[in-house]
Amino acid sequence: MASITLLKRYLLILSAASLQHCKSFDMCRNDLIAEYPGPNNKLKAVVFQRECGATTDFSTQVSLISIDESLPDQGGNLFAADTDHGRAPAIIQGGPEVRIKWEGPHRLVLGHHVQARIFLAEKERNEITVSYRSFQ
Repeated sequence: MASITLLKRYLLILSAASLQHCKSFDMCRNDLIAEYPGPNNKLKAVVFQRECGATTDFSTQVSLISIDESLPDQGGNLFAADTDHGRAPAIIQGGPEVRIKWEGPHRLVLGHHVQARIFLAEKERNEITVSYRSFQ
């Protein structure tokens, strides 16, 4: 009976360790598309493709980061969209096109295809106001 209890404990510890390992293993990858430095050279808008394996669509994402920072290995902090299963056209990297334009040191305009499926669209970040425009 003691050996069964010990075996149950061992299996429980092994299961917990395996689950923790899976949670820390990120299957996503970011590929840089373009960087758009702000007019005051303090921040930049970084457009990138995020791919998370065969069960998800490619997505185009945007992060607003410090001018000297590299693209972090995480999702965008400003914008994220996919093609909604082909409804929006895809760029060569696989996700929908995104257009970026700075209209001053505190104003960013982000364009996306009208049929792109949007998951994240922040209106402000790091004292930058973001407006969105759709195109066809």
